[in-house]
Amino acid sequence: MKMVFFDTWGWVAIAHRNDTHHDKVVPFYSSFLLNKGIPVTTDYVLAETITLLRSKTNPEAVTLFIDTILNAVKKDKIALEQVDVKRWEKAWQLSKKYSDKPNISFFDFSSFVVMKECNIKDVLTADRHFEEIGFGFKKLF
Repeated sequence: MKMVFFDTWGWVAIAHRNDTHHDKVVPFYSSFLLNKGIPVTTDYVLAETITLLRSKTNPEAVTLFIDTILNAVKKDKIALEQVDVKRWEKAWQLSKKYSDKPNISFFDFSSFVVMKECNIKDVLTADRHFEEIGFGFKKLF
């Protein structure tokens, strides 16, 4: 089973029809699911996704999208990883280690921790920080 980490960028591109990457990302997502791929994401990523989508679209669309994700989580179609205290502390250590990279968000550092722990290399994002960090991650867009 192929696992890909879904970053906020990916969820927003899927959910928001006016996103410049929507027309490319939705077919990827559909094909990925049809081939029994498992999207992996975190509670932090979903929180950031909700925040961004609320600024871009109507509340009903955001609710429907997030509820769809949560239903898929309940059916084991999407893996939702929690950023617990241990992961938070690891993300904090990374953020201190890479203090020379102030443009990398704490959300991204927490994602790096989860990706390393789950041995995931591919990430649905266009965010170059995932490749710049030097952990062997590969962005898919």
